[in-house]
Amino acid sequence: MSLESNGIVNALTVDFEDWYQGLTRTNPHPEQWDHLPARIEASTPLLLDILSEAGIHATFFILGDLARRKPHIIRRIAESGHELASHGFSHRPVHRLTPDEFRLDLEETRKLVADITGSDVTGFRAPYFSIDERCSWAFEILAKTGYQYDSSIFPLKTILYGSSGASRIPYRPLAGFDFVEYPLTTLRLLGINIPVAGGFYNRVLPYRFIRWSLHTLNQQGIAAILYLHPWELDLDQPRIPVSPRERLTHFTGRASLSTKLGHLLQDFLFAPLSDVHRSWLASHPEHPSGGNP
Repeated sequence: MSLESNGIVNALTVDFEDWYQGLTRTNPHPEQWDHLPARIEASTPLLLDILSEAGIHATFFILGDLARRKPHIIRRIAESGHELASHGFSHRPVHRLTPDEFRLDLEETRKLVADITGSDVTGFRAPYFSIDERCSWAFEILAKTGYQYDSSIFPLKTILYGSSGASRIPYRPLAGFDFVEYPLTTLRLLGINIPVAGGFYNRVLPYRFIRWSLHTLNQQGIAAILYLHPWELDLDQPRIPVSPRERLTHFTGRASLSTKLGHLLQDFLFAPLSDVHRSWLASHPEHPSGGNP
């Protein structure tokens, strides 16, 4: 058992998308995706090998469009023992969808993953962490269509996403449903939520600070919810003209991620989010009235 974790099992999650599907220049134009070089077949084995060597299983939030294009990769992920969850179909922000469009997006991805692997999908993460006060109706749709948990809330306001007033700890957002929201992990420091949840933040923050942050959270009894993308491990992905902001957030620090991830998997306990969810339900059996704690 890791000396850092205090016995707390953290969730390791993967937003499973290719390099061009999250960029604001290429994301709005899915008709162009067929003409962009796919790198997911190169980046996925890098990640699976790291996880296999560490003996860790993760939750892969699968983008439906990518599952349609590369079903054999989805099967390999499932056969490696990882949990499959939904990242929506076309990587469109939820707040730009109507409720009916969101419901269809969920159904399409869930059916596709089930057809490919035979696995049911019970978890969801919105593209760009895009469930916020503009689309709180999404929780009810998720719960009524059989999803058990969501992990889309980022309790930090940025240009692209986040809600500064959101809860930092898991909660049931709906009355009458045993449906749980798992916010991405932040550390409360000097009155500010500091993102230590993964992605760009874990690429640029010193590992010593990341380790201290997760250790602090685990000592408080809080399980961290970390995320990464396969493309972050791919040092050979194409470079296209992007804004200075995205040049920073998309490309900076990728060379350090493999080493940092290896250290994290050694220093802390990790499991799929569904495992963390079961543990949370066992320790929080009472139904609250809904809303943030």
